[in-house]
Amino acid sequence: MNTPYLNRYRNGEYLQYMKDILELLAKQDIDALSLTNQKNALEAIINTIDTSFQQAQGSAITQEIIALDERRDRAIIGFRSVIDGYTYHFQNNMATAAKALITNISSHGDSIPRMSYQEETAILNSIVKDMETEGELSQAITTLNLGSWLAELKTANQNFTSKYLERVGEAAANQSADIPQLRGNATEAYRTLITHIQAHQTLSGTAAYTTIINQVDVLAGQYNQVVDNRSNNGVETTTDSSNQ
Repeated sequence: MNTPYLNRYRNGEYLQYMKDILELLAKQDIDALSLTNQKNALEAIINTIDTSFQQAQGSAITQEIIALDERRDRAIIGFRSVIDGYTYHFQNNMATAAKALITNISSHGDSIPRMSYQEETAILNSIVKDMETEGELSQAITTLNLGSWLAELKTANQNFTSKYLERVGEAAANQSADIPQLRGNATEAYRTLITHIQAHQTLSGTAAYTTIINQVDVLAGQYNQVVDNRSNNGVETTTDSSNQ
């Protein structure tokens, strides 16, 4: 049976996977299969996650974070694109300056806008710091007259960080919104449920258990494929990337 990549599913994917599992169980006679307690335990936690997830998605702060993240994404993409154009400049000093800047940005990765919130914040801070403090890079910014671009990148990242920390405070004030902890509890309940199903299948051989196992196998495979496709495209994220 396929084992779901539970720790690699984004919050929305994790929630929907568990809802799908509960829906599959609802089509069976759970009482007759002696799975009522395990199903109810999982369902209670998933309902709490659902409420917290919907609150987070609907938060005004969350929507602002999404907008600010897009702003800094556009800033780094535009900044890099402008610099890349200068690497073809007909004046050697301009091309040399651009190459120094591109080398620095490239050293931090090729898919910065696709990284998790935390990774992108740290990397953009590092890029800005390098270009403000390292002589060759700061001179390159001056040579190419890119001060306004660097300022926009810095401001966009700072604004994002401030708003993100505001959301952290909001989440701390609402303990039910601790989705990582809730996911841990749900995963434990899920594994207990699956263990019971497999044990009953082995001991009784009842067709309903085999049906559930086969359905879970297909479902997990489908969700895992989404993660595999994302990883192959270079956009894998950790579960704390709750922007997804």
